[in-house]
Order: sequence, then C-alpha cells, then structure tokens
Amino acid sequence: MAVQPKHNDHPAHYDVPDMTNEQRHRFTSVANKAQVRKEQLEEHPSIIETAKRAALKPVVRARPNKINKVRYAIWLCTFLAVGLWLMYMAG
Repeated sequence: MAVQPKHNDHPAHYDVPDMTNEQRHRFTSVANKAQVRKEQLEEHPSIIETAKRAALKPVVRARPNKINKVRYAIWLCTFLAVGLWLMYMAG
C-alpha cells in the first residue's frame, strides 16, 4: 500500500451564525417532539408491530448447556479410563 501524505483539511463543523436563535429554538422543539413520538411508539406498539414481533420471534428455544456438560464429563471419564488402561498395560 502506498504511503499518502496526511490530510490537513478538516471536516466542516457547525457554524453558529448559520442559524438564528429563532431557527435554533424551532429546530430544538421539533427534535424534542420527534423524540417524544419515537419513545411513545416504542412503549405502545401498534397491532402490526406486535404481530411483526411475534412473527419474527424465534420458535426454537435454546437448549440448556447442561447436556454439553454431561457429554463432556462422560468423554473425560472415558479418556481417563483408557489412559489408566494404557498405563496398566505398558507397566
């Protein structure tokens, strides 16, 4: 990969004179109302949203990890028994 010179140009930042005080107040009030609306929609989902969540909910439940632990213990005992048998036969 070729070495490139460091970029010296900075991205455009928010410039205060771009908006008047009235515009900033309107923007803030609209943004706050939108946030409240978003929170209300999350709290009280519509019928379609609840149906969508129910349809996308996974049907297959995750198996408990206990089965893997039992399988691990069985294989461990098997290998230990084989190892003891090999030591007995070699000695």
